[in-house]
Amino acid sequence: MTITTTLTAAAEDVRSADAEQLIRELSAELAALYEGHDGTAGFKPSDVEVPGAAFVIARIDGYPVGCGALRPLDEQTGEVKRMYTRAGYRRQGVAKIILAELERLAVTFGYTNVKLQTGPKQLDAAALYELVGYQRIPRFSGDWELVLAYQKNLVDA
Repeated sequence: MTITTTLTAAAEDVRSADAEQLIRELSAELAALYEGHDGTAGFKPSDVEVPGAAFVIARIDGYPVGCGALRPLDEQTGEVKRMYTRAGYRRQGVAKIILAELERLAVTFGYTNVKLQTGPKQLDAAALYELVGYQRIPRFSGDWELVLAYQKNLVDA
């Protein structure tokens, strides 16, 4: 017997119950990982309630398994935030499909590149970003010296 599952990723309301739960889980995970930080990375739902922004939820057969956000940095650049995959669904392509949808949306918003930052303890995330074409760049926001910053040129992608 073959069991078929459907993995999708689409923009949804950042204030939905599923979005709020995923954001809470991510913030709690990051707070535990980086001991003492609140885990929000300065993200507020209002960050993605502006033109050129979106909040994407990945679902497997309708069940929410991950999320990511896109917010404007400037006219040419979007910033990827709040990338998260629930623990039991990692290494199954969830983050890749979220990033692909965020990048697709970025192009529709007129961005020519996207940037993101992640922490030094999130080496699996950093490896994923490099795998899908992100290049290391200097930190572009915040004052945390240890941040890993990346950029992807959407024109060449």
